[in-house]
This record gives sequence, structure tokens and C-alpha cells, in this order.
Amino acid sequence: MKKIVIITAIICFFQINSFSQATRFTNMIGSWQIVSDDEPGGRLDVIDSNTIIIKFMGEEKKLTGCKIDFSRSPYWFDFSAKDTTTAFSNFKSLLEFVNDDMMKWQVFIDEDRPDHFTSQSGELFYLRRINSKPGAIASATQ
Repeated sequence: MKKIVIITAIICFFQINSFSQATRFTNMIGSWQIVSDDEPGGRLDVIDSNTIIIKFMGEEKKLTGCKIDFSRSPYWFDFSAKDTTTAFSNFKSLLEFVNDDMMKWQVFIDEDRPDHFTSQSGELFYLRRINSKPGAIASATQ
């Protein structure tokens, strides 16, 4: 009887964990504005797991190779973006939901990613949700 209870508990744990990760990504879908006087108009548009677009410093780039590890705290978010040349640059970042409509995001360019947010390296951004409807975002970015 003990074995059945333990096996059932393990199965429930894995199902809850995978549901939790899917829910976390669903929470990211939307259009997020960078809250900064230095970067007015900067945005991150999360349409689906394959379509994430960043608008930053007057340029718009599609992020590729996006991997998000929701098992870490803060989350690890790795991606690539095409440079102004034909080369791709790889980025490592940390991501944390402050609340339903605010994210904290620290991007590390050519630096090791620490386990936690830091003021010693990387670029720190706060992003505020401005739209949560993927269809509206997709039509706005085309």
C-alpha cells in the first residue's frame, strides 16, 4: 500500500510541475514595454514559444533558440539574436515576474550569468505588460 501512495505522489508531482511550467510561459504571452527613460518605445513581444520579438534602440529583432528554465529562481532565459551583421549573438538572461503585469529581466552579453540578479554586470530592465492578446500583437508587428 505504501508503494502505491508513493508512486501516486510522484506522478502527481511531475504532472503539477509540467502544468506549472506551461502556465508560467502562458503568463509571458503579451506585449511588454521596457520601463525606462533611456529606452522609450523598447518592447518585448511574446506571441508564442517560437515567436518572440524585441524592439530595442530603434531596431526590431526576432529572438531565436529561446530556452526558458522555469525550474530555477529567477528563471533562466537564453536566446540568440541576429547582429547588425550576418552573425548571431547568444545571450543569457535572468527573468522574474514581479507581479502579473511586471517582469524583471537582466541580460548578460559576453558575460557569465550569475545565479541571482546583480548590479555588478549585465543590463537590468523592468518590463510592464501593455497587451496580453497574442492576436493583437501579431497583427501589430506585421
